[in-house]
Amino acid sequence: MNNQVTVVFDGHPDHFGAVSQGEIRVIFSDGCSADDKIKLMVEEDTDQKNCVVVSNDKDIFLYARSLGARIMSVEAFTKSKSRVGKRPDPGGKHISLSRQEKITQELSGIWLKEKE
Repeated sequence: MNNQVTVVFDGHPDHFGAVSQGEIRVIFSDGCSADDKIKLMVEEDTDQKNCVVVSNDKDIFLYARSLGARIMSVEAFTKSKSRVGKRPDPGGKHISLSRQEKITQELSGIWLKEKE
């Protein structure tokens, strides 16, 4: 996979069961806020110019941009993802419909898994 996707939530992973599987990494802030965790991740990224932070939080937005990360609002991100499966821009990346389905199944398995 060319791009790693990481989703950060507030809280502790024990409340949700195992969620780090497949190509999408889901992490929990575990002792700090998700905002602080995202900021730390951007700070520690060795390639900040290729790091994209998706958030509508103004503080995170400005902080990530000040470190050289690319920033995107949630609305812009979802609009860009709504084009997936349509004809890609020349030179752009494309996710096939079968790949989209695999990702959907993977996320459903993560989030809809009943606690044991």
